[in-house]
Amino acid sequence: MGLRTIHLKLHKPGSTKKNIIKAAFVNYNNAYNYLLDRAFADIENIENNYKSTKGAYSSLGLSKWIDRDMSAELNRFEVQPFKDSLKLDFGMTLASYFVQKKNNPDIAFPAFRQGPVTGEDRLRPIYFCRYDTKRSFCLIYDAANGKFFAKLFLMNVKNGKARQSFDFERDFKYISRKAEQVKAQKNETYLIVPLSFGKWQLNMLMQAVEKPEILRAARLLVKNNEYYLSLSIDLPEDEKIAAGTYLGVSRGIEHAVSYSVVNKKGQLLRNGTLDCGRTGNPSEQRRNLFELANTIVEIAVKDKSMVVLQNLTGKGDKLSWNDAGTTVKPIFGCKQYNDFARILDYKLPQKGLPPPAKVSSVDIFHRCSICGCNTKKNRFSKGMFICTTCGMSSSLDSLGSLNLAVKLIKYQNTSIKLKARRTIEGMYLQNDLIGLELFVPRNENPFERLKEKINEISENMEDSQAGHRLNARDVRSIIEKLKSHDFTNIEIV
Repeated sequence: MGLRTIHLKLHKPGSTKKNIIKAAFVNYNNAYNYLLDRAFADIENIENNYKSTKGAYSSLGLSKWIDRDMSAELNRFEVQPFKDSLKLDFGMTLASYFVQKKNNPDIAFPAFRQGPVTGEDRLRPIYFCRYDTKRSFCLIYDAANGKFFAKLFLMNVKNGKARQSFDFERDFKYISRKAEQVKAQKNETYLIVPLSFGKWQLNMLMQAVEKPEILRAARLLVKNNEYYLSLSIDLPEDEKIAAGTYLGVSRGIEHAVSYSVVNKKGQLLRNGTLDCGRTGNPSEQRRNLFELANTIVEIAVKDKSMVVLQNLTGKGDKLSWNDAGTTVKPIFGCKQYNDFARILDYKLPQKGLPPPAKVSSVDIFHRCSICGCNTKKNRFSKGMFICTTCGMSSSLDSLGSLNLAVKLIKYQNTSIKLKARRTIEGMYLQNDLIGLELFVPRNENPFERLKEKINEISENMEDSQAGHRLNARDVRSIIEKLKSHDFTNIEIV
C-alpha cells in the first residue's frame, strides 16, 4: 500500500482557537516569503554551492543555506514552534524549482509576496515535518468514546495559553509507542482540536492506534474557512500472495461468524466458527472486532485464500428466525459485520492478499450446497438446514460460509449468454448487459469480430455507459471473465 495521505477536518474549533490558527498561518507565510525573498537575491550562490557531489538537490541540503543569523531573524515572525519544518518546506520548494529548471531553463522563480501577508490572502499550508508528542504535532485517542484529536504546536512560549484547570475529564492517550496519558501544562504552546472524518479515514487511524510508527509528516490546510490536517501514513505491505483457495466468512445465528475454505474446484478443505465479545465499552468491542479480523487474516494467509464476504449494504441475507412469535437475530448485526469487513479491507492487502470480495448473500442460507435447491423451506429450524430435495443436512452457520466460498467459482464457471440471429447476409450478436450489438457479415469470422468488439467496448466503457443496465465495474467484470476464459464460456441462445 505504501505512503497514503488522509484528510482530517478540524471539527468546529472555537473563536479563540480559530484566531490562534489564523495567526499561525500568517506568521508561517510571512516567514516563508521572507526566505524566498532572501533566496531570490542569492539564487546563483545557492544553485552552485548547495547541491550534492552527484549534482542533485535535496530539501535538507538546501535548508542549510539558512545560516544562524537568518534563522534568528525568523523569530520575529514568531515561528519557533515550526521553524525546523519551515526550513524543510523552503528546501522542498527550491529543490523542486531546480529540478524543473534543469528541463526548462526559463522557468520562473517560485512566486512569493514581498509585502506582509494577511489572513485574507491565499495561504500556504503549515508543514509539520515530524510526528512527536512534545513538538510539531501528534494525535490523541479517546478510546472510551472512539474520538480522535489533533495536538498542534502553533504558539511560541510568549504566546502560550495559561491553563487554570489541570484535570481532563476524559481518558486521553497519545497515539504513540508508550500510549502515555495526556497531561495539562501550566503554559501550553499547542492546541488540542477534535477531528471529524469518514469511515475510510477511521480505518487508517485505527491502524495507527495499533502501530503508531506508521504516522509521518502532516500539513495544516485552510479551505473555505475550514481547517484540515493532511496526514501522511506509511502502510507497508508484505510480499504479494497468489490466492489458491477461497475463504468464505458469513455471519451466523449461533456464532459471530462462520468460515469455510475451499479449493478452486469448490471442495471443502476446512471450516469452523469464531465468536466475538459483545460486552464492555465501545473501545473493548472494537478491540474484539480487530482480534476477530486478525484471526481471519491468519487463516487466509495460512491457506493463501481469497476472502469472500457478504455484501450487506443492499439486500439482506434473511438470517433472522421467527420462533413462537419471537424474532431470533444473528449474533452480528449488519453494521457490526460491515465494520468487520472494513477492517479486512486494509488488513488483507497489508499481508499481500487481495482485498475481500463482497458478493450477494440473498440465498446463502437457503441454497443446498449439494443439489442447488434454493427455497425457504430448506430452513428447518433456527440453526439447522435440511434440503427438501436431496436431504442434505448442515448447521445453518456452516452452510452460509460454504455457499459464500464457492460463489466466485460458480460465477467464473457460469457462461455468458449471447443472443444470435442468422440471416442470409450474416449473423447478429447481442448482449444487453454489456451493451453488445454486433453484425458479422457471412464472409467474416464471427469469433474474431466478437473479440474485437468486446475490446472496443472495454476501451470506450466510460463514454458508452449511459442507459445501460449495468455500471462500468460490472461490465468490466463480465468482460474480464470472457477474456480469462479466452471467450470459450459463451453460450449462444
